[in-house]
Amino acid sequence: MIRRHPSKKVLRAWLDLEDLPDVDEHVLTCERCSDDLEALAGAEADSSIRRALEEVLAPPTGLAERIEQGVVRRLDSRRVFGYVADLFGAGLETSVLLFDQPEDEQ
Repeated sequence: MIRRHPSKKVLRAWLDLEDLPDVDEHVLTCERCSDDLEALAGAEADSSIRRALEEVLAPPTGLAERIEQGVVRRLDSRRVFGYVADLFGAGLETSVLLFDQPEDEQ
């Protein structure tokens, strides 16, 4: 049986399921070490959760560049569509001018 409290390093090893029978026995009877273990386990769990969340919620690589390229493509396509619409509109206006007869000529 351990006569003194195990270090935080030993307690972390125990949390990692290393075979430390003396620590098993000590932790069962020592309130201070039990509290230390709870704090260590909580901190490690918080850290693990934080790392997992950062990894899961991180934007994909190159997201900003892909968004920018998509916006540029969309603006370019709208610009081209505007040119095509203007060409058809000009043709329509021209045909109206050419083929529209004044009412007094009818």
